[in-house]
Amino acid sequence: MERSEAVKTLSVPKNVFDGIVRWVSEAPHGCETGVTLFGTPLEGAPNSHYVVLAIAGPGRRATHEPAQYSGDENHANEIYDALRSALPGIRWLGELHEHPKGMTRLSCGDLRTVRHILNGTDETLHPDEFIAGVMQRRDGTVDIYPSHFTREWLRGRPMEIQIVDSDVSEVQQARRSAIERRMHDDRSNLRAEPPGSRAVIPQARRFGWLRKWWKRDRADGRPRGHR
Repeated sequence: MERSEAVKTLSVPKNVFDGIVRWVSEAPHGCETGVTLFGTPLEGAPNSHYVVLAIAGPGRRATHEPAQYSGDENHANEIYDALRSALPGIRWLGELHEHPKGMTRLSCGDLRTVRHILNGTDETLHPDEFIAGVMQRRDGTVDIYPSHFTREWLRGRPMEIQIVDSDVSEVQQARRSAIERRMHDDRSNLRAEPPGSRAVIPQARRFGWLRKWWKRDRADGRPRGHR
């Protein structure tokens, strides 16, 4: 019998959520887009509550197509570098990407990519945990369906999503934690594939430069659900 775990929570400050909505609304109609999540676990609630402090949007060199999306790696590099300068302990929490209406679950290809992110064996950083999620447009806003993955649970567990005021105590606490905490792993290269991607996220020397692009196709068949 599987051990039950408390449902994990992803908190998104309203100002960050507004940025997500803006990026999604600005994507060409009928085409996909995505964002990268940066933040930190909430101190005092390890491995159960995560706060998004910033995002990287697609960037001007991104490509948006009906069945795939490619982000601008240089844009992600610049955002991550700037964030690490101000918040040395900020983490790459995960990725959100848009699916067509009604497809709220990650595809089989997405799940394969998450497994590579967590279990890769090359000389780059593969995080212990990863958040991957689907975005859906709805009446001028965006619904988010995140899931939390670990090496022990590669199927992923759905998370609760909270949109919170930008100045609530949990956001302030997460920001202080990101200022005070150093990265636990300062390898020279970070490499992982965002869900739905065919490419990588390397890290430049000493710092967490993100170089990523995102391509998701549906040739692998119908989306696969979480249990």
